[in-house]
Amino acid sequence: MVTLLLNAFVTQINNMNHYHTSDGERVAKSVIDSRVRDAKSNALSEQFYEYGYNFCEECEVSSGVYLDCSHTISVDEAQKTRRSELAWDVSNLRVLCRRCHAKHDKNNLRFG
Repeated sequence: MVTLLLNAFVTQINNMNHYHTSDGERVAKSVIDSRVRDAKSNALSEQFYEYGYNFCEECEVSSGVYLDCSHTISVDEAQKTRRSELAWDVSNLRVLCRRCHAKHDKNNLRFG
């Protein structure tokens, strides 16, 4: 009985740190985080390569501000809906200044 409970507990703990993609692949949170960092770097590099500089895609400011990569569909939502691949999909990212990023996040808060 104790072995069964221990196995169930270990399984539950392992599942807490893993999420699924839409094709059923099970991905560890640490892998998702690493892929997200790479995708953000790629988004900034792609924008720089295309335009020669980085800028906010919302207000178009380009100098004197910090730029972030913002998810259109949040990492949390992607994980909860078993579409974790959206977390590292460059097409799900937008380059935004901190002000526009905060505004985006505030507008996308969910209540309930």
